Amino acid sequence: MSSRKRQQGKGFKYFLAAALGALVIGAAVWLVFSGFEGGEPRIELNMENEYISEDHRIEGEAWDEKSGVRRIRLTLVQDESEDVLIDEQYEKGDSAGKHDPQGFSIDMDTRELGISDGKALLRVEAWDYSWRNGFSGNRAISEKDLVVDTTSPHVEVLTGQHNVSQGGAGLIAYRLSEDCPRHGVSVDGHFFPGYSGYFDDPEICIAFFGLAHDQDTDVDMYVEAEDRAGNTGRSGFPVHLRQRRFKSATLNITDGFLKKILPKFHDAEGFPDDESPVDQFLYINRELRKKNNETILSSGEQSDSVMHWEGSFLQMPNSQRMASFADRRSYVNQGSEIDKQVHMGTDLASVRHAPVPAANGGRVAFVGRAGIYGNVVTIDHGFGLFSLYAHLSRADVSQGDKVDKGDILGTTGTTGLAGGDHLHYGMFINDIFVEPVEWWDGSWIKNNVTQKLDNVKEMSEGR
Repeated sequence: MSSRKRQQGKGFKYFLAAALGALVIGAAVWLVFSGFEGGEPRIELNMENEYISEDHRIEGEAWDEKSGVRRIRLTLVQDESEDVLIDEQYEKGDSAGKHDPQGFSIDMDTRELGISDGKALLRVEAWDYSWRNGFSGNRAISEKDLVVDTTSPHVEVLTGQHNVSQGGAGLIAYRLSEDCPRHGVSVDGHFFPGYSGYFDDPEICIAFFGLAHDQDTDVDMYVEAEDRAGNTGRSGFPVHLRQRRFKSATLNITDGFLKKILPKFHDAEGFPDDESPVDQFLYINRELRKKNNETILSSGEQSDSVMHWEGSFLQMPNSQRMASFADRRSYVNQGSEIDKQVHMGTDLASVRHAPVPAANGGRVAFVGRAGIYGNVVTIDHGFGLFSLYAHLSRADVSQGDKVDKGDILGTTGTTGLAGGDHLHYGMFINDIFVEPVEWWDGSWIKNNVTQKLDNVKEMSEGR
């Protein structure tokens, strides 16, 4: 082998050795720098608010994207005492940069721990697998001020006897011992939210509630309040529930009516184009009716804490009642019953395209189309009470408009499932339809609403 070739071989070996050395040094440097990375873990607590009750679940997660979570410790501090709730060590992840969050949770019993009602501090600490701090890792600390509250709120009913008919409405006033984000009336499991704001005293609240047309008069009914820590308090109240007999009606669904009405609904979601006219009608009368009721009642989920209305509600002038609330309707085609439904309002007929006035003061909550109801307007009268105007040929108001009693909302029509020009008028509380006729009766309103509010006002001012 020539001297030249030997020199070339030695040069290549030196180059290879240098390259390998640089690679080893680079790997060692990378290992040292990554091992001594200085990024702290991140901590996230999943808590809705700072209030905790006797039994409370605390949960959250910690993660470190570079070296992974080594340890998590939770401590509850009150006065001079500290209680360690969690102190867990975790295995190192397979590869740096791909570490999943490490969740933690504990069901804490404050009485068992000897924690008193009042302020406390929750401290969450997390360490990673960094070599820093004597190989104990970087530490992150997250602290949250808590309020321990194990006492249920007290509910004091301030109104006297409550008389409610099936399908009818009632009003109750009550005082809360503390600020509660959720309170109202439970009627056999159905909840009607209460509101403060009517009285100067923020602890005094009112709630409109209803007994659905198909609910029995033997129901559980009480006021319930839930505080920020989740403690609940309840109070019964004197109530007399009256049974009612609702009217029955038969509607003849002719082939001519089907030919007239069905084309309106061909663009409805889920409309069965390939089915018979009767089956198409049944889809409209059953499934679409259910969806449309949900659309209308959803406008009652938010209500102003203002009594927008005053006095008896206005029936559309020069109108005749054609159908009543909660009529039990039987639908007949060619002599055979094909369906049964309940009519959730009062039908009022006048002249064609008659002006439709607002029954009382309020804020327009919804304007739009709602299937079988056609063009619809709903009005929020405050504290969970709403009115409904359906089958309109047109609406002359917009959502959010403030209206006074008698202001024109639009004109009657035949939109939706209407067989002739009329107004379908309804009332609902939160998400339950109630009897509209009660609200046209000034004596009923005085006995069941305004007199009660006046009595509570006198009582509260005389304390």
